[in-house]
Amino acid sequence: MNFELKRILVVVKTYPNPSQSYGETVCCAGVDLATGRWVRMYPITFRRLAGKQFEKFQVIECRASKPTKGDFRPESLHVDQDTITLVGNPLPAGDKGWRQRMAMLPAPAPSVEAVQAAQVADGSSLAMIRPKDIKGLVIEKAKPWNERQKAYLRQQHLDLGVATSRRLHELEQIPFTFSYRFTCDDERCAIVHELQVIDWEVGESYRRWSRMYGDKWEEAIRKRYEQELPARDLHFVLGNLAKRQHTFVIIGLIRPPRPKVGSGYVQQSLDLVGQQRPMASVGVGLEAQQTDALAGNDRHEALEFFPDE
Repeated sequence: MNFELKRILVVVKTYPNPSQSYGETVCCAGVDLATGRWVRMYPITFRRLAGKQFEKFQVIECRASKPTKGDFRPESLHVDQDTITLVGNPLPAGDKGWRQRMAMLPAPAPSVEAVQAAQVADGSSLAMIRPKDIKGLVIEKAKPWNERQKAYLRQQHLDLGVATSRRLHELEQIPFTFSYRFTCDDERCAIVHELQVIDWEVGESYRRWSRMYGDKWEEAIRKRYEQELPARDLHFVLGNLAKRQHTFVIIGLIRPPRPKVGSGYVQQSLDLVGQQRPMASVGVGLEAQQTDALAGNDRHEALEFFPDE
């Protein structure tokens, strides 16, 4: 592999997933600051990155190369984890901080349909969209990890040695899946999409609130993801699966505040032409007439982000 130094703004971290080659991995995505384009970073064994664990909207430097086999998606980078260096602190939030964050991201695609068309045309596998209407959050029982996946995690602990294995708690499977139902602000969007959300934040929300509230955890989840986040200028980062590249899931949630102009809210287009568009509205509880045929709405198969998993 021909490794070269990269400086990347990390935008996405998914909940860890069992991996045949690495025990467990986290799907991370961000923006290559030299090109302004989306990149996918792997292998990232995030929980084992002692002293190098980065946050969302933090810049890192690392040596990376295009994969030489297996994963030929144009955004994918094979990262030498030993070379990861944190560059400063995460970019601040707040109105000013979010303007800086959003200005550094590629322009959003108009719809899931546009993302799927780009995938067919040139293999694109990462994109950001801004949903028009959030219809609700679908919560379903997850299929338990199979014996093969559990074996990957057990082998990981054997390979790490006693001291590290004791420090690294056993990876907890989230027993539910969480999916957003939404429409896009695009005339091509004729259905209600239902895409699974695998942002690390969602998994941690379940872990924290199920311990805090017991069987009342769902109320907290729905308040957060059906009310609070859609009330902001919510964007989705979409990524596809390695072995089913037509299938997209929501790998990251980006939630800048609603910019306020006069008496109404508008979307400040910080990326290209300064257009102003209506904000995403909330329609919790509305019933979909159709669901996605090509998107990540199958919660009964393992989500394999990289070819060797």
